[in-house]
Amino acid sequence: MAKSFSYPAYQSFFESLVKEGKTTGKQANEGLVNYTKLNWSRAKRVDKTFAALEEANDFFGGLNRPLKFKIITEPWCGDAAQVVPAIAGLAGLSDKIETEVVLRDENEELINRYLTNGGKSIPITIIVDESTGEELGHWGPRPSVAQKMVSEYKASPEDVRPAYDDFIQEVQQWYNQDKTASVQQEFIQKLKEVLAQ
Repeated sequence: MAKSFSYPAYQSFFESLVKEGKTTGKQANEGLVNYTKLNWSRAKRVDKTFAALEEANDFFGGLNRPLKFKIITEPWCGDAAQVVPAIAGLAGLSDKIETEVVLRDENEELINRYLTNGGKSIPITIIVDESTGEELGHWGPRPSVAQKMVSEYKASPEDVRPAYDDFIQEVQQWYNQDKTASVQQEFIQKLKEVLAQ
């Protein structure tokens, strides 16, 4: 396993990349550097505006099992800019949860265990029993509405689909309107399922 970060350490790392005009990953290029910069502002906004749903407060307030949320991500990923801060926000509702962040491209063997339709989509959150180290399940890469948008985009003929940057903007607008509600609801549902096993 390559280096991992606590969520605050990941935020500092993310910010330093932006200040230095860099990004992560094997395919680092100017486009990904620009996405990293844009995603830093998105992630900061989600961190600042995150509001836990009543259901989230109730669920995490009653959690008595120590868990670890291991998040596989990259700073250039637009979905991650919206999802990772929301997962960290949920984790912050309970002193029973530790959050660990790892980079996808430094952990090839790990991400290959969590492919989405054959692809290395991120972010993926692995739910681990902190006491035993047992993996209980995983969630991601994105809420079902956003996943449907991505699947339909990929399935549409290239000559009729919008430009990629326009599509990405459309997805980001959906995230902004949703205000992390779908992430919270779907992730809590996943937690309920795995903890009931």
